[in-house]
Amino acid sequence: MIDLAQGVAAAFAAQGPLAAGRPGHRPRPGQLQMALAVAQALQAGEHLAVEAGTGVGKTFAYLVPVLLSGQRALLSTATQALQEQLFTRDIPAVSRALGLPVRAALLKGRSNYLCLHRLELARTAGSSAQRDPTVASGLEQVQRWARVTRSGDVGELGMLDERSPLRPLITSTRHNCVGASCPQASHCHVNLARRQAREADWVVINHHLFFADQVIREAEAVDWLPETGVVVLDEAHQLNDTGIQLLSQSISSDNLRDLARELGVQGSAWARGMRPWGHLALSLEQACRAVGFLNREAGTQGRSRWTDSTPEGLAPAAWLLAVSGLDLALTAALEAVSATAQSAAELARLLDRIKALQATWSLLAPGGPSPLDAANVRWMEWGTDRSWRMVRAPLNSAARVSHLVPQAGPSARSWIFASATLGHDDALNWFTRSLGLADHRTVRTLRVASPFDHGDQAALYVPHDLPEPADATHTPELAVRVAQWASRLGGRTLVLTTTLRAVARMAEALNEQVLQGRCAPMAVLAQGQLSRAALLARFQAAGSSPHGAILVASASFWEGVDLPGDSLQLLVIDKLPFPSPDDPLTAARAEHLEAQGLKAFNDGYLPEAAMALKQGAGRLIRTETDQGVLVIGDRRLLTRSYGNQLLTCLPPMRRLTDDADMNAALDALVLTRSSTKDRSCS
Repeated sequence: MIDLAQGVAAAFAAQGPLAAGRPGHRPRPGQLQMALAVAQALQAGEHLAVEAGTGVGKTFAYLVPVLLSGQRALLSTATQALQEQLFTRDIPAVSRALGLPVRAALLKGRSNYLCLHRLELARTAGSSAQRDPTVASGLEQVQRWARVTRSGDVGELGMLDERSPLRPLITSTRHNCVGASCPQASHCHVNLARRQAREADWVVINHHLFFADQVIREAEAVDWLPETGVVVLDEAHQLNDTGIQLLSQSISSDNLRDLARELGVQGSAWARGMRPWGHLALSLEQACRAVGFLNREAGTQGRSRWTDSTPEGLAPAAWLLAVSGLDLALTAALEAVSATAQSAAELARLLDRIKALQATWSLLAPGGPSPLDAANVRWMEWGTDRSWRMVRAPLNSAARVSHLVPQAGPSARSWIFASATLGHDDALNWFTRSLGLADHRTVRTLRVASPFDHGDQAALYVPHDLPEPADATHTPELAVRVAQWASRLGGRTLVLTTTLRAVARMAEALNEQVLQGRCAPMAVLAQGQLSRAALLARFQAAGSSPHGAILVASASFWEGVDLPGDSLQLLVIDKLPFPSPDDPLTAARAEHLEAQGLKAFNDGYLPEAAMALKQGAGRLIRTETDQGVLVIGDRRLLTRSYGNQLLTCLPPMRRLTDDADMNAALDALVLTRSSTKDRSCS
């Protein structure tokens, strides 16, 4: 690796292999700067956290030096969709351009692979699945696919989404997998994927799998992922939240209902008549529902803080009665399976699962409060369908991640953290503090600015005359403005809201404008109507229609949405994305900051809002030729002392001061779009 920096510089040169192998490729100073920093970290056995603005080309900036280094690598990104993109598009492109072959493997979590044994059980005559004609028909489709698939990745099944009732029937979990005793062990798709990962030069995973591997290593001394010389964590801004999810302890109504289903199926299959399996399963389901009914009576929604023996909003006596009933049902299930576990490996596995659930249950629910410390928080989550989840979680992922990242040295494993949004300062404190890396002496930080000319390509408008965000009239009045702007532009508008409830209110108000003829007859698309991919495809397709479409969304649409060109030209953010102070995790973090002598708002709420705002605003300009307008419908940017601090986190766009400026900017976008089309046709 002596000449790694020179090799990287040559690869990115104007006449280099990347330019020769990729038509239209142009050298980008920021991309080379990042790639050289990655090369330096790899050569020194150091670690790098790099914020690379949109358009830098961060994926190639880490793939090229890693490939030239010749080291084995673990590449992790935020979602399965990004995994697929990295594995099927980016890695092959870099490998071809540099003429360096690399054996790459794509690895997902167990529940993404077909379990041949469970499929066979589900298709067995007399099984509960066979009594439902729709499910039985679906299983036959799966069986036909099972004969031809090589990977067993259920993502290949277009008819199977995350909520399909088929999914738990044809995939396994670590609790119901029968392991080496499985009759299909030699054909197991999970084992095959893991074997390919162990043999590969590079393994492409996602952050959920990365943290799940850490949990399994600690609990069972088993590792899924191979040891590598380099770990690259792309979309690293999501690491802390993903880590909290995976490192938390929880038990839910879904867990227990699934257990009840397995209890009935496996007990009847392997120990029929030895215990009243149907009654035990029904008792567990009823006890589960009893906890859910508490929420209906209390009228609680979302998350409830739980700092004492009873979650907030619930009557202590009713809570104790419900959890006692569930404790009894779990204990009865444990005793029944313990007495019959020698009958079959499936029952032995079920016993292990019940023991694990009961251990979590004992920690979280009955009696007094669970033992908490300043680094943990506990809460209840309530669903609309009487579902619930008990959670005990760390305030951040610092303890786990800081332990994994070693001190530097030529033989040390290098860790590369990359994202378009990691902080507000050169030290990237927002990111490094949450992962316990701020004081790590060998974690270097780098900020690479976006190459886009936002001052020329984008404009920012903050209407001064909208109601305050907390006012009930805010959403309807903003919707009137959005309908007018989008009509002028021919749709091409994305509205990002801070809550899913606001999505429904905004979509309803926009539809009312359309139905009453107060704006152009645009399509109003809202999150929840279709899958994310289908909504984005329909939104892009609407760009060729006379009036276009408005897409209203929240949550996951704030990041990872890539709509280059003129399909998106107006981005509206309804309110500043401050975390909810009523959220138990947010409240506990605020208390933790105050205990350290810091300010909850300045050191907690404000940085979180700035990062979310930066992510959302990044949806607008995706290429060097994109043009558009960003509207933030929150007058607090103009009236509160923190407004300028938030504005400085955004790219330097030109400012629009009033409706006349706004209308002129939209008209200019339409004119530019029309002249571009005319030139392309001539």
